[in-house]
Amino acid sequence: MKHLLGLIVLMVNFLGLAQQGKTYRLADLEGATKDSVYSLDLRREKLTAIPAVVFELPNLKTLNLSRNKFELIGDSLALLTHLTHLDLSHNKMKAIPYAVFQLPALTHLSLGMNQIERIPDEISYLSQLESLDLYDNAIGYFSQNLQKLPNLKHLDIQGVMYGHEMHKKLVQNFSHCTLLIDPPCSCMD
Repeated sequence: MKHLLGLIVLMVNFLGLAQQGKTYRLADLEGATKDSVYSLDLRREKLTAIPAVVFELPNLKTLNLSRNKFELIGDSLALLTHLTHLDLSHNKMKAIPYAVFQLPALTHLSLGMNQIERIPDEISYLSQLESLDLYDNAIGYFSQNLQKLPNLKHLDIQGVMYGHEMHKKLVQNFSHCTLLIDPPCSCMD
């Protein structure tokens, strides 16, 4: 009997871990147990706001909101305190939503292919951030706090145009991580 009980506990734990590997889509959430959803893929859903059901997922770690129509993201995003991976690429945002800076566990953030013009000082709140994708934006200002992120290992700023002076400064400031950057453009000098 003791071995049977041990086997049941082992199976329950295994099934729980298996669920952590599953990525759900919006249509899958209706039949899902809310606390078993760890990864949610909402790309290409033509969204302009995050569906309310997302905030009912207490263990959500990965959220893909890429290729939608987001211009703004509401403060409710900050409720997803367990998020480690957030993809907001290929949207229409002109600024990084402030709620992003209130995600303490965030390690991977993708904001490529938006219209972001600046990286504000609040970027320092993301002290766990390891990877930041900002490719193909119109960034004209980088806060000094970005280079002080203690865990940053990957920064992608390809497709963002800089003159020789700014390019040299970026390469020097981010020598501690993998920096993906295009060659400088004389047209920006």
